[in-house]
Amino acid sequence: MKLTGSKSFLLSIALIMSFVGALGAGVMLGTGLNWWLFAFFAAMAVLGSVCASKILKLVPDVGIIIKYNFPKDAGYYQKGQRKTTPVNDNDILYHLKMFLPFIQIGMFVFAAALFSGDSHDVPQRVESISFDGGQAELVIFDQGAFGSYADLRIYNSKAEHIESIHIRAEDAALTIDSIKGKDVYISYCNFPWNDTILAYDRVMLGESLIDHDNLKFNYHFRNIK
Repeated sequence: MKLTGSKSFLLSIALIMSFVGALGAGVMLGTGLNWWLFAFFAAMAVLGSVCASKILKLVPDVGIIIKYNFPKDAGYYQKGQRKTTPVNDNDILYHLKMFLPFIQIGMFVFAAALFSGDSHDVPQRVESISFDGGQAELVIFDQGAFGSYADLRIYNSKAEHIESIHIRAEDAALTIDSIKGKDVYISYCNFPWNDTILAYDRVMLGESLIDHDNLKFNYHFRNIK
């Protein structure tokens, strides 16, 4: 089967749509920048895939080319028989027809994984307060589909960093109430827990929780309903 000029052009457009859509949807999922754009790219990928499948529907079933490395039977085989003819248009189009969904999924997963993680966290809100001896700031990071977390950073009067902790931020609004000596008071508003006083394991994340006994400051979390 040979594609005519118009069908070849339409197939190229459909493949571009499917690949760009898959990559774009993956990027939007990884960064969480815009769910409307995610829906747009996902729809583009589906539409491109459907159009490409319709164009490739008439490609004959020539079979997938498989390479064997066994010493006795080494070589390329197609439908169980050794392939001795060169790769032709039907071979290429058939493999594209069979593997297009897997290519799209691979592109989507790769883009989502590449654009997710701490290196792409987006600062959402910054709050700072001054206290006797320095300054503290609370930075909220938006991880898109993965929720939010906060960095509480404390600096001395010379703006030198003293300590940072990572705490939850996706479930409730939080604010720094005050810092008195070595005691830091933080409030959550409508945290999804019944206790008024929140234990470390309810709010601290990662190494901040694991090493909370070695922190320089004492952190006090309360839940305001």
